[in-house]
Amino acid sequence: MFHDPDFTPFTPRETPSYAAALSNYMENWPPSAYREGFWSLPGLWRLVPKTVYLTNPALIEEMLVTRAETFTRDVITRRSLGSVDNRTSLFFAEDADWKWQRRALSSAFRHENLLALVPTFAECADATAKAWRAATPGAPVEIMTAMSQTTFAVIERAVLGGTGALDHDKYLAALAPVLKATGWRRMIALFNLPAWTPFFGARRARAASARIFAEIDRIIEARRAEGETRRDLLGLLLSARDPESGRVMTDAELSGNLNGLLIAGHETSAVALGWSLWLLAKDQASQELLRREVVEVAGSDEIGPQTVEKLVFTRQVLQEAMRLFPPFGALGRQPKRDTTLGPHAVSKREPIFVAIWALHRHEKLWDDPNGFDPDRFSPERSKGRHRYAYLPFGAGPRICIGMTFAMLEMMTILATLAREFRFRTVPGHRLELDPSFATRARGGLPLLIEPAADSEALSIAAE
Repeated sequence: MFHDPDFTPFTPRETPSYAAALSNYMENWPPSAYREGFWSLPGLWRLVPKTVYLTNPALIEEMLVTRAETFTRDVITRRSLGSVDNRTSLFFAEDADWKWQRRALSSAFRHENLLALVPTFAECADATAKAWRAATPGAPVEIMTAMSQTTFAVIERAVLGGTGALDHDKYLAALAPVLKATGWRRMIALFNLPAWTPFFGARRARAASARIFAEIDRIIEARRAEGETRRDLLGLLLSARDPESGRVMTDAELSGNLNGLLIAGHETSAVALGWSLWLLAKDQASQELLRREVVEVAGSDEIGPQTVEKLVFTRQVLQEAMRLFPPFGALGRQPKRDTTLGPHAVSKREPIFVAIWALHRHEKLWDDPNGFDPDRFSPERSKGRHRYAYLPFGAGPRICIGMTFAMLEMMTILATLAREFRFRTVPGHRLELDPSFATRARGGLPLLIEPAADSEALSIAAE
């Protein structure tokens, strides 16, 4: 078990504040959130409907799994992310619309298809390693940015079938203000203000969103003009047809789903990898254990379909990183009608959030919840743990469709980079969270990167 003050980057507030709601909404969850299972935010929120939060695995299972049809996407999430993803896409679709879109995409995420992508994951990780070898020695690397570039290269090839169709540097630059604006949109939604309510950076975010969707539409039209069917995800979207009704995706559905795949397909993995490398930089012993595992399993060979799933400790590091620093701090639903959840009455006007950050650090669910301990996800220690005490990818029918894709991708990239490099934190850097969209760090996560003791020999052998 490894401890560090940075593992608890903020103090929960007894009384919520407007400033915290904008800068780090998780600060407004009281200390009792880490001990109780059902709570709400009173006082500050009198102007808006009560907001309910869950950290009870049984109640979470009831809402997301056993009674999933009773709950829909909450209004705050819809309004916060409406400019990020088209509202007719899989993320927002409900009922029959959601079912047929999910069926259309599910075949691409079969396990055998994903294993076939492992060489692509490894090639993108190797490209990052090559860039680091050529970089100025001793210069800090902002690891979240580096991982975003790596995972976006992966998703570009998996979704679009190759590089070059999209200028990913311009896309990521345009995406940044759009995602940053979600914090303001969340506040506007909380107070039920009009969507046109001005906020700092609103004009820039709208212009960037327009550029993104214009580029997405251009890519779709260019692929249509090719007149050929490819087996990448864009090809699947274009050829998708509902077997029951015969319907195909509208232009709005195509645009929203493609953008959603590009965003979700790289952001979650980039954030989880960034935190994983930062935690390993803090805990050098775990970093060395991971490096040894990779060398023992794969030697100097590229991580491949036959070796990636043997990287047990590598997987545990990622799982523990997503427990301490889940890519998304909360997951929302809203009752379709007045109902109950367990013994609690809930109103159709009340958004209900699974407080993932608090759930993953709950004092009654986890031993030493603020410590870094990858071995807590070993098979022996995982026995008896409630399935819904850990939700980095959600749960139930709407569990993230790309969960297995992301895990294989992250394991391949983490193993490739940790085998060749040693990561250390930058002295004096202080962590501050910025969970406006995903759970990133304000000001980034700079790390010092140097060749591992045996990496040069491994690299030469591989070449």
